[in-house]
Amino acid sequence: MNLFPDLEPSRSGFTLIPATKVIESPYNLVEEIWEEPGDKWHITLNFAFLTKAEGRLLRSHLIALRGQSGMTFIEDAAHENAGSWSGVPVVDGNGQYGISLNVRGFAASQLVAKAGDRFQLGNRLHELTEDVNSNGSGMATLYFQPEIITPTSDAAPLVHNRPRVRAMLKDAKSIPSFSATKSGFRNVQLQFVEALR
Repeated sequence: MNLFPDLEPSRSGFTLIPATKVIESPYNLVEEIWEEPGDKWHITLNFAFLTKAEGRLLRSHLIALRGQSGMTFIEDAAHENAGSWSGVPVVDGNGQYGISLNVRGFAASQLVAKAGDRFQLGNRLHELTEDVNSNGSGMATLYFQPEIITPTSDAAPLVHNRPRVRAMLKDAKSIPSFSATKSGFRNVQLQFVEALR
C-alpha cells in the first residue's frame, strides 16, 4: 500500500462527486436522470507551511507517482468518526454490492456508528448516511455512499480507524513548483481524485 506521507495539512477537503447526469428534453423540459456507479472522492490538500525536510518528502512522493499512473492512499486529516465502532466489524457474506452492507462483529445491541462516520473497505472510502445499531448478535446493516462496485468477500475487514481512499493526481501537470524560502515551503496545494481502476 503506497501511503501518502504522514504530514498534517492546514486544510483537507474531501468531496464526493456523484456520477449522475441530467438530460432535459428540449420539447417539454422534462428531465431524465442517469445515475451510474462511478461516484468519486475529489480531494484538496493545502499546506500553508512545510519545513525543508517535509517538502522534500512530499515532493519525492509526488514525483514517484509518475503523474496519473501512480496511486496513493490518502486520509482526510480533518475528519473524525463520532461513533464508537466497538467490536471488530467485518463483512457478513460474499457478493454484496450497492449502498448497503451486512456486517458482523460489532458489540451487541448498541449504537455503534453515526451518520457521517467513514470506513474503508478494500481501496474505497465510504461515508455512512444513517446511524448504525447492532442487534443482539453484533450484526448490522450499513447504509452509505459511494456504492460498492466490486462484490465483497466474506470476513473482509472494515477499517474505521484512519480510513483512506486510493487516489491519483487530478492533473498530471499539477505538481507544484515547491518554491522555497530559507525556512521551508509555503502555500502548497494538491488535488487528487479517487482511482477506481
